[in-house]
Parts: sequence; structure tokens; C-alpha cells
Amino acid sequence: MPVTTTKPTTTIVTALLAVRIPNGSEFDIATEAEQRIAAIEGVRAVSVDGLNEMQPRLSATVATVTVTIEATASIAKLREQFAGTVCLDSIDRMTRATN
Repeated sequence: MPVTTTKPTTTIVTALLAVRIPNGSEFDIATEAEQRIAAIEGVRAVSVDGLNEMQPRLSATVATVTVTIEATASIAKLREQFAGTVCLDSIDRMTRATN
């Protein structure tokens, strides 16, 4: 009898995202950005590779970060998910990572 396993396919994506971090957040900007992105459906893991810009605002800081994302969704699906997320101000770039 053949044994089959179903492994979810993963996509590694690099992105430049503007993430809204509320004032008075518990952790540093990079950690807060990781937590907010990781909570989005389709994201398996995320790491902040660089903090590009910070824009303080009245109730939040918008941090533009370069991230590497391991996702269970396609780039198109991730874009849909990200577009409907309150904590993301903009998706400046999103591409499949190269090895």
C-alpha cells in the first residue's frame, strides 16, 4: 500500500511593507511589526530584515520594514489578505525570494 503525505506548499516572499504600530505597544517596533504580519492568514513565519523608515503619527507609528515571509498562500492571495488588513498601510513591494 503506498504511503502518501500532504505537505503544505510554502512560498518564501520578500516584501517592503508599511506597518501601523499603535503608540504604547508592548515591544520594540521590529517585534511589533513581526507579530502583526504573522497574525495574517496565510503567513507561517516572518522576520524583519530591516527597518527602512518610521513616521510618528498621533496614535500610531507607521514603520516601513523589509521582511521575509514564509507563507502557505500564493503571492496573489497574500496581497489580498494584506490589502484587507488594518495594520498594514501599504504594500510597496512583494516578490518571490530567490535562493
